[in-house]
Amino acid sequence: MSKVYPLAGNQRPAVDPGDSVWLSASAGTGKTQVLSARVLRLLLEPGVRPEQILCLTFTKAGAAEMATRVNEVLADWVRMDDFELGKQLGHIGAAVDPATRARARSLFASVLDCPGGGLRIDTIHAFAQWLLAAFPEEAGLVPGTKAMEDRDRELLARRVLASELLTWEASDPAAVAALEALSLRLGPEGARKWLMTCANARDVWVGPGAWIPPMRERVERLVGLEVGAGDATLAALASDDTFDCAALQHCFATLDQWDTVTGREGADAIRVWRALPPIDRAQNIEIFSGTLFNKKGFETSERVAKKLDNICKRDPAYADAIDRVSVSVDAIILYRALLALVDTLTPALELGRKFALAWDAAKGREGLVDFDDLIRRAAALLENSDLSDWIRYKLDRQFDHLLIDEAQDTNQSQWEIIRALTGDFFTGLGQAGDRMRTIFVVGDYKQAIFGFQGTSPKNFNNAFEFYRGLLSERRKNAEALRDPQITARDLQDLDLGQSYRTAQDVLTFVDDAITTIGPARFGLENQPEKHVGDASRPGLVTLWNPVGGKDSDSETDDDQSDTESDTTEPEREMADSIAGQIKQWLDNGFALTKGTHRSARAGDIMVLVRKRRELAGLIVARLHAAGVPVAGVDRLRLGAPLAVKDLMAGLRFAVQPGDDLSLACLLTSPLIGWSQQQLLDHGHRPDK
Repeated sequence: MSKVYPLAGNQRPAVDPGDSVWLSASAGTGKTQVLSARVLRLLLEPGVRPEQILCLTFTKAGAAEMATRVNEVLADWVRMDDFELGKQLGHIGAAVDPATRARARSLFASVLDCPGGGLRIDTIHAFAQWLLAAFPEEAGLVPGTKAMEDRDRELLARRVLASELLTWEASDPAAVAALEALSLRLGPEGARKWLMTCANARDVWVGPGAWIPPMRERVERLVGLEVGAGDATLAALASDDTFDCAALQHCFATLDQWDTVTGREGADAIRVWRALPPIDRAQNIEIFSGTLFNKKGFETSERVAKKLDNICKRDPAYADAIDRVSVSVDAIILYRALLALVDTLTPALELGRKFALAWDAAKGREGLVDFDDLIRRAAALLENSDLSDWIRYKLDRQFDHLLIDEAQDTNQSQWEIIRALTGDFFTGLGQAGDRMRTIFVVGDYKQAIFGFQGTSPKNFNNAFEFYRGLLSERRKNAEALRDPQITARDLQDLDLGQSYRTAQDVLTFVDDAITTIGPARFGLENQPEKHVGDASRPGLVTLWNPVGGKDSDSETDDDQSDTESDTTEPEREMADSIAGQIKQWLDNGFALTKGTHRSARAGDIMVLVRKRRELAGLIVARLHAAGVPVAGVDRLRLGAPLAVKDLMAGLRFAVQPGDDLSLACLLTSPLIGWSQQQLLDHGHRPDK
């Protein structure tokens, strides 16, 4: 039986179906429970049908978990006794009268009978794919277009690059040179990654304001240089008219009279540099490194700094003079670095554009779209298409309640889809008049982890301000009409600050970190509310001593394993340190809770790495070598993959030939390949 837990604190007002809610919720605060309860409360409303609810999540796992929770509860409600049903309805703040209980018992069948066979709980990419499939002609898709899998994407990218390289070698030596430069600077994989990054940035190369060759002038403006920047301007910075030669002469006079190694080297460097023409001065500014300034950077030389007090006693103005020289030197170094950046970036961008256009054309020929295409085309379909008003009108008849989970990981293009879907929800009074229409958004600005996909805490905050303004305007319009049939409320801004699975010590560290970093760095205008955790649960946040790097030419063992050969010496040291620490905990005891004798066991310890690369495998190997029981890089649920479920359906049917449901699953799986229509045509279906 699925458990419906009582809602506490801000969880209860968050599920009120009459309000639009913006919910800030950290991990462990019960946000999935609140989302599920919100859906249940909406379904219990007499005027709400299951097909009017759309739930968008960021991951397939999140969508599956939410759908499972809701469906299990609805299935339990069908056969639950009145007392227990009333108790569960009360837990989520719903009415417990006979009419509500009767509706609760009918919801499972209503959900199964709604178009699509259930609640629409999708990732935003899956929803975009559904939307394009519903309006393929309006979206400009050719028949048979399908979404790319990762393997399809990798194979097509390699084919496109190989084909383009042959073309460039025959007729475009500049492109070949640019690719060679990229490969030398970034490595082969880095060059491919750059090209795919350019391919994903389609809007940069196509449409208004697109970047087209020649790009040098635009790149110059991008990095803050004047158009036509080059050696002439660089030479001017090193000329007697621009460079602070008076300060340099002051330093020369002082150092020339200082009969030490530091004084002689500094004076000689100035003498040689001043004899050069301006452009050579700029190109040889490093002559001052290790003489006038420090070798590791153009700061005052350590040797000079040690004796600076002695120099200043003889010449109090020397400190000011060397600082003024440093300003002139920094200007030359910065300008030279920007010129080098322009020289590197311009051909790389022009090459990236060539590849991006070829990639786009190849996808069209193959009838493929990637995730970025899905979002872009769906947003264009709803916002920019000539038929967008009609499409939104058609969707308006389907979705009245939109729920978005993990909203902090929603990028600007995805928010455009959400805004288009809710475009008529709150404009004026909305086309629905007095029909209840709501948006429910839950997210946590601290967990905006998909920055590489264009997500940002600022997107989360900007969307909040957008909807707060819309609902405020709608409320004012409703008040002006004074129509008792129309209820319009402001957007409810709620926070689930109570974590039920995290120690208070850990959350206090999080609060302190946010304060130190500054709320503005998270896209917040004000300091957020403090987190409340489990005060009875001990917690500890500690920083391990950092493992420093070593010289790249240090000796390595010839008999290293393949895993070790792909890791650096600091990574190997860190893996040894982790394994040694865990081994010590298990051998000597490490108390998990205060006041008890319970010590940590191997199953209590989890090692998190940023990415599943060679380091993860090395840590597992080191733990094995230390005799520590370890589950491996991942512990997967064996029965979770669809392929395993299909095989299990076949086994169940083989054991129990009367199991029609398993037979149906087997027939429609890739093992047999029946379509749903074939199943309906040949399967026995009793009347009603």
